[in-house]
Amino acid sequence: MQEIRRRYVLPGDKIVEGNYRPLMNVVKSGNAIIATRIGIAETGREGVKVIPLSGIYIPRVNDLVLGKIVDHTSLSWEVDINSCFSAHLPAQDVFGRDFSPARDDMNKHLAIGDMITARIMAFDRTRDPMLTVQDRDLGKIPKGELLKISATRVPRLIGKRGSMIQTIEQATQTRVLIGQNGIVVVTGRNPEGILQAVKAIRMVEEEAHTANLTQRIKALLNVPDNPQDAQPSNDASKPQDEQIEAADDVEELEVENEK
Repeated sequence: MQEIRRRYVLPGDKIVEGNYRPLMNVVKSGNAIIATRIGIAETGREGVKVIPLSGIYIPRVNDLVLGKIVDHTSLSWEVDINSCFSAHLPAQDVFGRDFSPARDDMNKHLAIGDMITARIMAFDRTRDPMLTVQDRDLGKIPKGELLKISATRVPRLIGKRGSMIQTIEQATQTRVLIGQNGIVVVTGRNPEGILQAVKAIRMVEEEAHTANLTQRIKALLNVPDNPQDAQPSNDASKPQDEQIEAADDVEELEVENEK
């Protein structure tokens, strides 16, 4: 297996020269690959990419996101998805084609402050993203511990083949729902387990760019360092962003509204 070379870069830095394929947050200029974001450049067999160290969430079609209902009109709900764009969930997506603003009470289904799991159905940057809750396991989220992380940290939190998040879940006896927009929800029967999971997630967020992070997470959670093949999650949602190319499906969970 070819070794992956990594180094920190700034926008405009030349990462490498040669016949490499530009992947993510880079451009090709002549025979050189140039960084377009601050982050960690990775050069490997598949090509060259930059994993950004910070940045806001930009919606992409088919992204799985968690959001908060912040307002509604007679035809749709406005949803905060932790982005510079507000998302909209059409009332017809919830009520069906026979939806009538005069007859149907939107607050009975989703009220201001409710949390939902949804998928980006349409977005082209000329208008706000449109959401759907029609896929399996999408919709209102009843309970749980909610926290926000940088969307750029989501791939590290998931880990290769879901290894990092599975380590956290198994060690704390919790379940963790991760939105590609950086909103995370933790549920479990034991409050101490939930607290430990939140600590571990915060450590991943703060130290995502450092080496040997998995070992430090295991030490925090008192997990013996005996690596085993991680079993894939049983959720149908698959990350679409190249940043999450090594991550397995993220699991749907029950969570409570953010107060």
